[in-house]
Amino acid sequence: MKWLWILLRLPVVLVYTLTGFTLIILMHVFAGKYWYQRRSGKHVIRLWMKVLAWLMGLRINVRGQPCQGLLAANHISWLDIIALDAVTAARFVSKDEIMSWPLIGLLPKWSGTFFLQRGSAAAVGRLNAEIVTALQQQATVAVFPEGTTHNGEQVHRFFSAILQTGIDAGVPVQAVAIRYFRKGKRDTLAPFIDNAGFGGHVMRVLGAGHIDVYLDFCDAFVPHDMNRRQLSEHLYHQVKDVFSRPVEPFGQ
Repeated sequence: MKWLWILLRLPVVLVYTLTGFTLIILMHVFAGKYWYQRRSGKHVIRLWMKVLAWLMGLRINVRGQPCQGLLAANHISWLDIIALDAVTAARFVSKDEIMSWPLIGLLPKWSGTFFLQRGSAAAVGRLNAEIVTALQQQATVAVFPEGTTHNGEQVHRFFSAILQTGIDAGVPVQAVAIRYFRKGKRDTLAPFIDNAGFGGHVMRVLGAGHIDVYLDFCDAFVPHDMNRRQLSEHLYHQVKDVFSRPVEPFGQ
C-alpha cells in the first residue's frame, strides 16, 4: 500500500509544485513585488497550501483562532510550514544559503520569506528590524524559537532573541502547538530529524497514507511589561501545556 500511495501521489505533487513556481513568478510580475501582503495574495497562499497538504495526505486540524501578529511554534518538520501557511499565510524565516540556489532561491524571496545570515550578529539585528517593520504593516510572521526540529515527543526551550520582534512591534504574540498523529498514535514519520535526507523523507510522507496535523492556537496577547526571556518562557509553557493533554478530534 505504501508504494501505491507513492505512485499515485508523487507525479501529482511534482506537477503541482511546478505550478506553484509558475504562480509565484506570475504574481510577482503582474501583482507587484509585495503581492503576498495583499489580502488576495494571502488567499492564494492559503488555498495553494491547503491543496498541497491534501495531495500529500496531510489532514489539518485547527483549534483556536490564529492572530495577526507574531506566531511562535514548536518545530518538528518542514511540514510545519505547509500546515501553518495553509491556515495563516504567514511569512517565515529561512537560512540565506537558499537564495543562492538556481531558480528555487528566487521563490522564497518573491513570496515574502525573511533570510538569516548565520553567525553574524549584525545580520540578526537587520533581520529583526525587517520583521518588526513587517509586523507593524500587519503581516503575520511565524517563527520556530526552538531553533531546530525535534521528534515531537516533547517541547524544547524557546530561544528568546527572535521573540524580541513581537515586543518591539507592539503586536499580538501567539503560541502555536504543532503535533502529528497517524491512526490515533503519535506519528514518527513526520519528524524531520537525525540528518534525514529531504528526498527520502518526502517519499516516506507520501507513502504514509494519511497524517493528521493538529494546530493548537493558544490565546494571543500583546506582551506589555515583558522582556524577551519572560515572553519566551510564557510561550514555551503554553505549548508545553498543550502537549501535556491527550489529543482529541477537532477540525477546521
